[in-house]
Amino acid sequence: MDKTALVNLFKTIRDILYKIPLDYEEEDNCCSGKSSKLFNILKINGYKVRYRVCVFLWDDLPLPEDVKKIPHDKDCTHTYVEIFLRDEWKVIDLTWDKGLKSIFHINEWDGESSTEIAVRPIKIFTPSKSLSIVSNQTKEIINDDLGRNREFYKAFNEWLNRIRHH
Repeated sequence: MDKTALVNLFKTIRDILYKIPLDYEEEDNCCSGKSSKLFNILKINGYKVRYRVCVFLWDDLPLPEDVKKIPHDKDCTHTYVEIFLRDEWKVIDLTWDKGLKSIFHINEWDGESSTEIAVRPIKIFTPSKSLSIVSNQTKEIINDDLGRNREFYKAFNEWLNRIRHH
């Protein structure tokens, strides 16, 4: 896969509309699902890749008051990918789709350097701990999270859709 193909792959996955799944069976098009899509294609094509997970605070995002006031966990994990190119690990974060450019920094990727992390991390886990977190996303863990945060996630998704249509 040449650099142009890498960049096109990045853009294709990045521009899948970001949406937190509200059910275990729903397709995951939030940071973890998009990262998984990229990870798998890069791995199949022989690239050395790894997951990275960090923790961020929802209050660090420019949320509107009606979304902020819905009860939710204050912190959350965020997943992105690192690729080994030219003897070093490069960050690839394709979280926010282009339709969200009015509120978030939308990463571009040149196929060789690092992108920004889409959120402000307060803690970044080691590669092995990151893999453990990604690998242990059981139905029970996801349903527990949804039990606490579903209404917030639903409002967050709805807000993002409003932003895209303005």
